[in-house]
Parts: sequence; structure tokens; C-alpha cells
Amino acid sequence: RGERYVGTWHDDHKHGQGIVVTQSGICYQRTFHAGKMVGSGILLLEDDSVYEGNFMEDLTFVGKGKLSFANGFILEGTFTNKSGQGLQTQGILNTSNEQLDDRITKVQLGLAEFPVEKRWKGIYDQFLEFIHSGCKEETEESFTGFHIQTSKELRKSQEYLFCQRGAEDASWKTEDILEELVQHQDLASLHCYLDKALKSSLHPLGKLLRALMIAFQATYSGIGANRHLLTMAQEEVKYYAKKIWEFYQGLLCLALEQKGQLPTKCVDGEVNDQKACSIVLPLILPCFYPELFMLYMLYHEREDDLYCQGIVDLSLFPDIKLLEFLDVQKHLWPLKDLTLTTNQRRSLVKDKCFLSATECLQKLITTVDPREKLVILQKTYEEIESTVSRVVEKDYKLPMDDLLPLLMYVVSRAKIQHLGAEIHLIRDLMDPTNQGGLYDFLLTALE
Repeated sequence: RGERYVGTWHDDHKHGQGIVVTQSGICYQRTFHAGKMVGSGILLLEDDSVYEGNFMEDLTFVGKGKLSFANGFILEGTFTNKSGQGLQTQGILNTSNEQLDDRITKVQLGLAEFPVEKRWKGIYDQFLEFIHSGCKEETEESFTGFHIQTSKELRKSQEYLFCQRGAEDASWKTEDILEELVQHQDLASLHCYLDKALKSSLHPLGKLLRALMIAFQATYSGIGANRHLLTMAQEEVKYYAKKIWEFYQGLLCLALEQKGQLPTKCVDGEVNDQKACSIVLPLILPCFYPELFMLYMLYHEREDDLYCQGIVDLSLFPDIKLLEFLDVQKHLWPLKDLTLTTNQRRSLVKDKCFLSATECLQKLITTVDPREKLVILQKTYEEIESTVSRVVEKDYKLPMDDLLPLLMYVVSRAKIQHLGAEIHLIRDLMDPTNQGGLYDFLLTALE
């Protein structure tokens, strides 16, 4: 029926918890038994209404249930659907709007039912077996042969990725891999090594990444691009980084043991998570970014639409009017930048003030790495500060009261279309060690 099912299976039947995304954008979560729906579930409709209760295969409500409308009204009762008479209900309608909150539009499915640790165990377990076997090549085929039965295109691309024998310069024989691993343990050389390994279709870590890419695309692209699955997807990408870091360490321990060296004692989980986030996540994020950012855009669509309307309104203002409107103090206005041609009035000139900062902020959409996006934000801040210092003819450190209206000016002139989605992606995927520092402060100011 052109639907997508994400969940657990048994004997080629949906069995256990599952999420279904339909072609029309409706999304629901149910328990299945041998392919049939059992018990009650959650049904998310296109207009942001949420139904909790029992419903049929054709998505008609039946029996006891609760329908929460997008305007905050709640209808609880017993639903019946007689042919020709439409939906009928007997119950209570609450119009108090007390429960109107983000819960209705922001419902995220699958978090309790599919904890991130339980997803794609088939891929991870095979890889673990490969490491435990001493990296024997015959066990490698099991995790590289991970197949998606329903999609010929994905299967073709997968076979292409896994069968490029001899297409790369590097030799990735198991003994060479283990030999080279030991030589790259300081941070800079480790970064280069992992980058090379993950880009290779012959290195075990590269093969693992490709299997995870296929799983991710099959789950979240196309019909699966549904805003109610954003948190699932975002959690998953972070977990991939964690697992790849764990497997790298497993391979390193094996390499050291084979050389007769004792591997250093394992560091605690928190340090491991930090390493995964700071080293591996930036390397793998480009592989998952198109699907992930699409989910962020869908999730923050309403806020971004409102924001875009505001930007359109502000773009009508010439520079001086906009600086005035945003309450920027007059002694900070870079009026020297407004060079006039004949028949021009200074008060009508547009897009000349803080041009360097505006162009800098526009680069935010040219990179996928949250760390690089934060660096761009810092450079934008520095450009604003240097322009102000030039205007007042001395070094000027911007207090928050001055920074905020100037940042609003630059943001309105930069006209970045999905800024809300960008900000939330940075916030969710940035290195935790940046929290509470300058980057965090600037991101909050931008928010």
C-alpha cells in the first residue's frame, strides 16, 4: 500500500511494537500480532490532531478513545463508524484549552518502545562477532551482507558499495589494518586514520558505516521522512558514533594483543561518549545529514514559516529605518558604509551596513558539522564587534544589550531560510563540552 513499517518482525509478519507511516503523511503506533493490529494505539493525523485508542486497518476510530484537536479541545468517549452515517461518538468534549501545549504537534514516536540500544542489533552483533573471531575474513561477510529485501535500488547501491574490490589505493587486509591501527593513537593522526577508514568501502569500519547508512535511509527517507520520527533519528545518529568508537577500540585492543602489548585500561563510559561525539560524529554526520535535516525542517516548519514572514517584513526596511526599529544605539550605526550615488538619499539605502557579518552568517548553511557552524557564528560575532569598533574608533566589547539588536539586524539581512531547524540541529548534536561556554552563549543569543 506504499506504507512504511518501522518495528519488530517475526516470520515475515509485523509482530510486536511498530510504527506505520502512510503515503498521505498519517503516522501511527500500534502493537501487532502475526501481522494484525491488536490493542489500542496512537494515531497522528495531518492536521496535528492526536487520537489515542482503538482504530481499524482503514484508520477509522472504534471503541473507547481520546481525540486531542490541534486547537487544544479534547473529545473523550466511545466512537462508532456506521456506513453512510460517518463517525459518531458519545462522550465529553473539553473546550477549556488547558492542555494546549507542544505535546500535540511535537509528539515523538518509538522512544519508549525502541530504545536506541535495541535498534539494529543484527548489524552490531555481527560486527562484534567479527572482532571476537580475531577479524577472520569469513565472518566479515555476515555484516556486509545486510540486505533490504524490498528496495532494488538500495540493494544495487549496497552491492556496489560492498564489491569495489581493488578500486582503492589502500590495502585493507586484516593484518595491515591491525598493524596500522597501533601507529595512529595521537589525536590528529587518529582523526585522519578514522576519516580514511570510514570513507573506504573495504575497511571493516567503512563497511559498518555503509550498512548503517542503508538502514537509516530505508527508515527515514521518502515516506519515512515524518516529523514524529525526528528524535528517533537524531538519537540513532549519535548512537552510531558511539558504536563506531567502541568498535574502533575493540579493533585496537585486538591489534595490541597480537603485538604482545597490553591494551590500556578501558576509560569510563562518559569519556567514551565524549570521544564519540567529538571525534566520530563530525566524520559520519555528512552521511546522514540530508535525511536528518529534512526531519528537522519538517519538525520546525511552523516556527520557520513565521520567522520567514518576519524576515520578509523586515527586508522592506532600508538600513537606517531597520537600525532605528531594532533600537540599535545611534553611535553604533556604521553610516560611513552607506556610500551614495546621485539622486540617492542615505535613508533609503539597503543591505550595506554590517555586510561582512551578514555574509559570514550566510555560510552557516554551507557546512554540516555543528562545530563548524558554531565557529561561523563566533566569526559573525567578531565581524559585528570589529565593525562597531571601527565606527566608534576604539576597541569595543559588545555587552548583551548592544549585541542582541545588532545580531537581529544581521540575521534579518542574512535571510537564512530554515534558521530554526539549523539552531536546533546544532543544539542537539554539538559537542557537550561546548555547553556553558562562549559557543553556548552565542547560540542562545541567536536563538
